[in-house]
Amino acid sequence: MKKRQERGGFGKNIILLSTSDEKHFSQPPAASEEFPSIVFSPDKSEVIEKHGVRMRIYTTNKDSPNAAVLYQETETGHAEEFIHEKSDFLYYIIEGSGTWIVEGREFKVRAGDAVVVPAGKRFWFRGNLKQVCITAPSWEEKYEKHIRDVKL
Repeated sequence: MKKRQERGGFGKNIILLSTSDEKHFSQPPAASEEFPSIVFSPDKSEVIEKHGVRMRIYTTNKDSPNAAVLYQETETGHAEEFIHEKSDFLYYIIEGSGTWIVEGREFKVRAGDAVVVPAGKRFWFRGNLKQVCITAPSWEEKYEKHIRDVKL
């Protein structure tokens, strides 16, 4: 108890079993055939703009066929209604607010919300947003179908 009062401690029955060795974290492990890349950095990602949304593409189907990760920013929204026949689109709203239109129904969102659009559902969105988008399985262009351009 004396040590806890002097140096702090954990609550809720959490016990510190060991501390990390900083040397262990100073040198990242080398890439291997099994794990060619594990960490994807912004400086090594591609940035594109598509229908009013700036996207930083962290991973593609080549990197991870099970899921792709993108960071997105928009002041107005995604000015295209589309459908992806294979991938679910999962969004986590970091900042801002907006409206998702999925199969013609409107859903209000704000920072902290998560949006899941199942494969095969048409959608678009509007708003001033910063968000992470994950597609699972990883997005492939051949499965995306344009429905219409949208005026935001």
